[in-house]
Amino acid sequence: MAAMMSVCRNFGKVGLHSRLILGNPCLAALSKKNIIFYENKIVPVSQNALHSVKNFTVGPKALAETASCKSADDHTKLWTLERGLALALVPLVPAAFLFPSAAMDYLLAISFTLHAHWGLETIVVDYMRPKVVGPALAKLGVAVVYGISVFTLGGLFYFNYSDVGIVNAIKMFWKL
Repeated sequence: MAAMMSVCRNFGKVGLHSRLILGNPCLAALSKKNIIFYENKIVPVSQNALHSVKNFTVGPKALAETASCKSADDHTKLWTLERGLALALVPLVPAAFLFPSAAMDYLLAISFTLHAHWGLETIVVDYMRPKVVGPALAKLGVAVVYGISVFTLGGLFYFNYSDVGIVNAIKMFWKL
């Protein structure tokens, strides 16, 4: 704990490249071994050593150990996609009202459902961890999120196909 507090105090002094590496979940295993990297050398964690850290960097050995960790790379790509979709929704929603069409309704349905799915999945994965609720209940929670997402997308597609569509329904609701 003291090691983490010291690293957090010095985090503002770390370069951006090192911050991205330190955010890598693959380095979590190294912190359990009570070692840090100081000027590209492995240093055992101690109170005196951590308080004197000025230029905290991650050495090449840590980079080599993280190269085999593929799950962190997958989560990084997913996080980037999530942020990209959220950013794309900003102009997409007004554009759907300015240029209403079936294509825009379907694009909104896919975008809203995907955005909600990723948000719900993150909540379930964060709060229904296998260590807390057990592996079966954690998998069930994720399966329920997938079921809700499929049901939502199917419902929105059905509404777009057989009724007025998302944008026209909102416009009709506003007229009330």
